[in-house]
Amino acid sequence: MNWIEVSIQLLGGLAIFLYGMHVASEGLRTSSSYQLNLFLRKVTKNQWYGALAGIVLAAILQSSTAATVMIVGFVNAGLISLRRAMGVLLGSAVGTTLTVQLIAFAITDYALVFVILGMLLFLFDSKRRSYGSIVLGFGFVFFGLGLMTGAMEPLQSSEWFRESLVMIAEYPLLFVLVAAVFTGIIQNSAATIALTLALTSSGLISLEAAVYTVYGANLGTVVTAMIASLKASKDAQRAAIAHAFFKAIGVLVFLPFTSLFVQALPLLGGDIERQIANAHTIFNIVNMLLLLPFCNRFADWMVQLLPEKTEPAKDVKYIDRDSVQFPSVGLLQARKELERAAGKIRNHMLPYMISMIQDEKIREAVVAEEKVIDHLYKATYHHLQRLMEQNLNDRESEEALKLLYFNNDMERMANTVKDMTRTIAKLDHGGKRLSEWERAKVTELYEEVMKSFDDAIQGFRDQDAEVAIRVIHSNPKILRMERELRYQHFYQGASESSTVSVVFSDLMTSMLRIHQHSVNISHTLLGMV
Repeated sequence: MNWIEVSIQLLGGLAIFLYGMHVASEGLRTSSSYQLNLFLRKVTKNQWYGALAGIVLAAILQSSTAATVMIVGFVNAGLISLRRAMGVLLGSAVGTTLTVQLIAFAITDYALVFVILGMLLFLFDSKRRSYGSIVLGFGFVFFGLGLMTGAMEPLQSSEWFRESLVMIAEYPLLFVLVAAVFTGIIQNSAATIALTLALTSSGLISLEAAVYTVYGANLGTVVTAMIASLKASKDAQRAAIAHAFFKAIGVLVFLPFTSLFVQALPLLGGDIERQIANAHTIFNIVNMLLLLPFCNRFADWMVQLLPEKTEPAKDVKYIDRDSVQFPSVGLLQARKELERAAGKIRNHMLPYMISMIQDEKIREAVVAEEKVIDHLYKATYHHLQRLMEQNLNDRESEEALKLLYFNNDMERMANTVKDMTRTIAKLDHGGKRLSEWERAKVTELYEEVMKSFDDAIQGFRDQDAEVAIRVIHSNPKILRMERELRYQHFYQGASESSTVSVVFSDLMTSMLRIHQHSVNISHTLLGMV
């Protein structure tokens, strides 16, 4: 037996298997990401619906590890509460068992047929390219599995290898440990179980050893989620830790009954590969049913385990780099961050456009807030650029482009308010003040501009086209109002000081710019960019 050839075939098969999982997952995600986001946000109103959402999510992503990282991303963006995330996490573990059930079908001989069909769909049908990726991916999955199974056959004649496995079988927890470490490294429990299927079908390990490997594969899925949560919010960290607890509790519950469990598996029928797939499914279903009633209590325990600490406010709250691998989550995080930026402009900058005329401290606070907005702008811009480098579907590309435009308008609006502080400072330097009449006219335009800003943000947040149209229709009215105020100022209320007149004119121009950005935001929502 040539160990080099066996190793190359085994590792090559594993590489093709993992690549196939990635291609199939990308195809499934691209074809259904928008519907998936809507589904997740609607059905997570209680734990049972949340579990259903988790099952669907993991079935689509073809990976409980990927599903868990995605859920952590949702929690970090505040799209799912910690309590609701508990049920989704438990459900995602069940959803991923579908992959193993598919792998257990003895269709490796037809793997290249899937590859050919998938490639034909991918190359010659642009509308169904994502479906071609799904078929092509599963073709690679089965082809890789066939290579791994073939690599195991020469090992049957190796006395050293067989004796080593017999020795390890005396310490079954070693199977759990090795499987957990291996899964943590390759970040794919289905691949670990696929290797187990290859070992078992070749007669190299027993069904009982395979069940212990299933336990370890489930434990190993917690690693990626824990890493993804390190720089995330407290709730996201709590969700990742809860996921680790769920898996550990499941293993601890099943371990004492493993012998009975193994004896019961043949009663469900099927060959040994199907029995291993069934073991994986049963483990996760029982774990979900066992823990689902205690989800709210688990969430409370996680809060006690990781209590809130008084920390400096972060400029960037929702965006995290790990979400880039899931564009739908990354886009939702970007939207939440931009809504937060809009809130900062609305609450900490725009309300002071009148009062800062006579208060230098307020002007300093506005300038400080603009620096925060500028940092948010840069972080969101780079985040969206990274997302656009991914394989986005048409809807995701459109959303990313809209968010880029929205981000640009937010930053320019904040810059305009900051520029107003410099304009007003001219009055202080000259020892001048706006007259009561001039302040009243500036306030008059300000109130209309604020109204259009509030409507623009509401329309963008709620995706409300009617509100966006209302903002656009207000544009002629505000333009006319600004011209009339300039006219009145020139002929009726013009100050004797040229400095004051220039400041009044510049304030009018700045108000108009802010309103124009509100109109731009509404155009962006309607796709008029």
